Amino acid sequence: MLKFVGNGWIARICCMGAVLLVFGCSSSKPYTLVAQVPSTSEQSPVLAAAIDVVNGSCSVHIMTLNSLKAWTPVCFVRKDQSTYKSLLIANQTVDFGAVGSGFQVLSTTLPSLPAPSNRRSGANGGQGSSTDSTTQAAASGPGFPNTWSLSPYPGHVVLQGQDTGYIVTKAELTINGSQGTLDVSYKTGYKPLHLECIVTANQHGDFTLMFNPAELLKITPSANYQITLSSEGSSISGNIWDSRGFDTWQPSLPPQWVAISYSSD
Repeated sequence: MLKFVGNGWIARICCMGAVLLVFGCSSSKPYTLVAQVPSTSEQSPVLAAAIDVVNGSCSVHIMTLNSLKAWTPVCFVRKDQSTYKSLLIANQTVDFGAVGSGFQVLSTTLPSLPAPSNRRSGANGGQGSSTDSTTQAAASGPGFPNTWSLSPYPGHVVLQGQDTGYIVTKAELTINGSQGTLDVSYKTGYKPLHLECIVTANQHGDFTLMFNPAELLKITPSANYQITLSSEGSSISGNIWDSRGFDTWQPSLPPQWVAISYSSD
């Protein structure tokens, strides 16, 4: 089993090539653009959005209130510079210019988010459609985020829940860049979970998971859909993350998670 460096492992990534990226090591290192979204759905249907740029390729994950599935349009990198980036997203050119510590969209014409399904899904309790948003007509107009921050690339990590308790038999979180998949099995009384989420990282080594609130509402009402996994350094079993928010789920998920595998790109 892999053992990480400890609380100082993030600061040493430039020389060790561990799971996360500290910017400034190299402009060719993987990174993630994370959308700064409004706090209310009235301003935008977007709950969370991230664009991973790795080895000249890009991938987009956008979670909206309009679908239970994240929108994952095809993405190509045209230019990738420190102060200017040009990506082809859903056959639409999107240019980003550096502003402060982040990036602002320069394009006047942006990709249209997929149209809402007939049954609205949202945090207010509406039942959503299971139709994949990538198959819906793009007709919702404005909504593509304008402001993005530069964040470490989450890498490829498999986290396993520790001290699962009496009901949970297995809890595993697979992180592939900004796309996460949570798989949970139970002894009895509950169906297995297979939930997708958007994952972002910071330079301390913490992960933030964003789940679709409409999907959680059907499984565990009143559950926190934004979960923080705080890096707590290394132990005899490996590098540990403490969860913040899984205690609101019914049944609750493990309070600690350990990495059983990783890759930085």
